[in-house]
Amino acid sequence: MAERYPTALSQIEERYGVDRRVVLSIWGMETAYGAVRGSFDTINALATLAYDGRRRDWAERELIAALLILQNGDVSPQRMRGSWAGAMGHTQFMPTSYQAYAQDFRGDGRRDVWSDDDPTDALASTAHYLAEHGWQKGQPWGYEVRLPQGFNHTLADRSFARPASFWTNAGIRLMTGARVPEHGPAKLILPMGATGPAFLTFSNFDVIKRYNNATSYALAVGHLGDRIYGGAPFQTSWPRDILPLTRTERRELQQRLTALGYDTEGTDGIIGPNSERAIRQFQSARGMTPDGFASDRLLRAVRGG
Repeated sequence: MAERYPTALSQIEERYGVDRRVVLSIWGMETAYGAVRGSFDTINALATLAYDGRRRDWAERELIAALLILQNGDVSPQRMRGSWAGAMGHTQFMPTSYQAYAQDFRGDGRRDVWSDDDPTDALASTAHYLAEHGWQKGQPWGYEVRLPQGFNHTLADRSFARPASFWTNAGIRLMTGARVPEHGPAKLILPMGATGPAFLTFSNFDVIKRYNNATSYALAVGHLGDRIYGGAPFQTSWPRDILPLTRTERRELQQRLTALGYDTEGTDGIIGPNSERAIRQFQSARGMTPDGFASDRLLRAVRGG
């Protein structure tokens, strides 16, 4: 697709200031480059969710937005199809996001993110969405990095952003051994804890998460975009013997940590900053590496008291 649409991708990058690699990667992640866009009738899907779903108010807002799209004439009811939850087109826009950010890049009077022949409007809409959510032109999403021996893993905190000079002074280097380039404040993330790969991420990483608020999604988008244009694979092996927790197990972890005196300030099964802080406190007290990672190994240790 990079070879098929070089001119369009270049023009979109120039107009919105958003890296074509990320736009192309989101297209791949969302619909396998248009191959799997969903076959659900959008109006029927959203009407069903608005009538009998667990997020009825949200679904009703999306339904009204979808009806307004039809009223505006951007697409016919027959072509308005997508996922079971109402996401539409090549890059899976929800109707409210479509209303706010969709672009008529081709200039034909319609913001056609559904086109079977030309994905340009969808790709431009995605770039516009990212630009409006704070994309910084020329800034990478992040880098895989190497941590020094004896590193203080409490610094791997999603709320702790520092300039490259701070991380360089802490002994962190790129996988090539080079110093971390200065692209603004960066956060250190350890998606599989201290035994897996480490990444320094910049503000554009958080912009990608505005599209889908999951660290795994943003990592996949950033890495796929790099690989499409010749980037190297991740160099640190991904641990295969450490398992993430299910929602039920995460709730149990929060309940047990709180009972042991490490308050997670909630037991909703979502591992956020409060839970990570409680995990680090438990790990430090037990002589474990305080990486804040909720794994099957950690749960076994917590069950042991």
